Amino acid sequence: MPIHGPDEPVYTIGVMARLVGVSSQMLRIWERECLVIPARTETNNRLYSENDFYRLVRIRELTKQGINAAGIRAILGIAEPPAKHYIERTTKDKERELTYGQGRRNRFGND
Repeated sequence: MPIHGPDEPVYTIGVMARLVGVSSQMLRIWERECLVIPARTETNNRLYSENDFYRLVRIRELTKQGINAAGIRAILGIAEPPAKHYIERTTKDKERELTYGQGRRNRFGND
């Protein structure tokens, strides 16, 4: 009996990098290229699922064949352009930072 489903995000970026055989930085680059979109925890840490693992292995193999990110997106059927994802991610990150900063000011004052 499986402990979790194939879409359930349970692997941290370090664990997933070791499983796939690439660096954590490479996973971040592939995320920026919209090749994979990991889930995020409440503290903004990336979590990958088993299905993400299979996708990342495929991305690794396609990259080894010399296929660039646009080609990989086409092969995997990913339609979302990177710029849109990046803008959305940046906006969400800034909103999170503002919320975090306001929480700290409320808790510790304006020093």
